Amino acid sequence: MTEQRIPTIQPQFMRMQSTAPAAQIVTPEKPMVPFYVPTIDISPFLQNPKSAESARILSEVKAACESTGFFQILNHGVPVSLQDSLFNAAKQFFELPYDEKVKLDAKKMTGHRGYDLLASQSYEEGVLPDLKEGFYIGNDIPATDPRTLSKRFYMGPNVWPDASLLPHKTLKEPAEAYFKAVYDLSLQVLNMIFATLPTNASNLLTKFTDPDLVAAPLRLLHYPPARKTETPQRGASAHTDFGAITLLLQDGNPGLEVLDQNTDTWVPIEPNRNSYVVNVGDMLEMWSGGRFKSSMHRVINKKPTDRYSVVFFFDGNLDCSLSPLDGSNPSDKVLTVEQHMLNRMAKSYGVKKI
Repeated sequence: MTEQRIPTIQPQFMRMQSTAPAAQIVTPEKPMVPFYVPTIDISPFLQNPKSAESARILSEVKAACESTGFFQILNHGVPVSLQDSLFNAAKQFFELPYDEKVKLDAKKMTGHRGYDLLASQSYEEGVLPDLKEGFYIGNDIPATDPRTLSKRFYMGPNVWPDASLLPHKTLKEPAEAYFKAVYDLSLQVLNMIFATLPTNASNLLTKFTDPDLVAAPLRLLHYPPARKTETPQRGASAHTDFGAITLLLQDGNPGLEVLDQNTDTWVPIEPNRNSYVVNVGDMLEMWSGGRFKSSMHRVINKKPTDRYSVVFFFDGNLDCSLSPLDGSNPSDKVLTVEQHMLNRMAKSYGVKKI
């Protein structure tokens, strides 16, 4: 969990008269930004990014990015039927026998594709590993491709269970169709967010979205019902997201909570099957010089039922640098996207740190 911000008070003393007591002058505290997670209809922006209505949408997006880094989007263009097909596929995959799922262990696959074992990841000290299992796909890059052979981060071929266990029309086909749809949507969301950054952001966006070196994992997640344990165990322990943006599709079960840093309390984000939850990741916070917030969040499945979600991470061009666009907060060591991702993954999966 991030450390609660403590306002800095600079006391100064000014003697009004030689016999008057000293008066303490306190530097005004920086105003708190209210906790703000709006739900935004983005269809006007998709139809005409230059319209007056689109300008209002960008204003809402900017306010959300500067407050919590979270907002929800409606009328995004991804068919509900495709979402339903993928949820159905996820349920069938996670119901497969463990011995079949573990054949696709992502830690043993090129480019971290395949199955994430139950309780294989942890973000937070002092708690048990996360009570979730997952399945990763991404851009399907052949094993003979130079990007795969050189072991670039998250570059490799997708892997699938044997078709005799789970036909391709059940998992592979809807997953690939969904990946394309949400990838295209993420580009539109990035267009909205980058339009609120400094004027030189457009050049970065062009490079950042260059498809040849974009890392963009899609992750199917299954959260079993919570277990009673002496040591706390979350579905996903408290963390910030590593990449630029995340697009989350939730089923009907609640569980996502965002930390309100003003009050140090966790605020639930109720699921809405008609919307995507969008959140700012660490890289956008860096590029914005800290103006945009990559907020701590977690998942706790409090219901006695299984919870499913589909998460898309746009991590972007691996060769982009992560220095602030406005030149603020210069650092002696500026990481690339690839170096940053490897460092963050090292803390949760044990990948080699740069």
